Amino acid sequence: MADPFVELASALSPALALKIASGLEIDGRLSKALDKLPADSPARPALRAAHEAVGGPVLAGVLRGFAVAADANATDIRAVWSGPTFEGDGDHTTSALAHLIDDAKEDVFASTFSATSDSPFVDALWRAIARGVQTTLLVDSSVNRGATAAMLRERLSGARFWTYRPPGGSYGVQHSKVVIVDSRRAFVTSANLSTAGAERNLEAGVIVSDAAFASNMRQRLSSLHAKGVEVVDLP
Repeated sequence: MADPFVELASALSPALALKIASGLEIDGRLSKALDKLPADSPARPALRAAHEAVGGPVLAGVLRGFAVAADANATDIRAVWSGPTFEGDGDHTTSALAHLIDDAKEDVFASTFSATSDSPFVDALWRAIARGVQTTLLVDSSVNRGATAAMLRERLSGARFWTYRPPGGSYGVQHSKVVIVDSRRAFVTSANLSTAGAERNLEAGVIVSDAAFASNMRQRLSSLHAKGVEVVDLP
């Protein structure tokens, strides 16, 4: 037969791989692991061969690795809305963004044109900072004559702040609204980090759970800052 580990990676869902791994970690018995598969499952011969090759404890670790890799490579795209809610809609902007930021483990990048201090979005960013998550905000330093940027810097002490400097001294604003978490998930939206953007306006966005997409977006923004031409540290 083909490599049993390749067969298992193809035949098992991440959830089932974790379920089998949990059983193997208890006593390593093949019979209990096989009981979690239907009698006609094509994964049964592969599971048996893999168990014979490396034993229960090692196989449990391999299966957990399969599950993590599958989740990391999975792509999920969901619509996100502010405003009126109808049956069949995607997530609401407020809950979607709060959950996204609250799941951050290492890094949050957020960009906005305007914001309000009482926004649930700003609250979520503060929770990330309090957990020790590296947080970077790209803001427009000209909104309200700089008052909005100053408010965010005071409200989100501990975050890094960048701003947009139009090339050649021409007029332009930082109008993007993006949240990127751990370079694995990205939220692109029309909504500012404001109470109006959360609750009153009609806003549309999308959450893309795709490591390649999110990482590329994060790298592009970081490259702009590294060049120090259009995206610079907020003085």
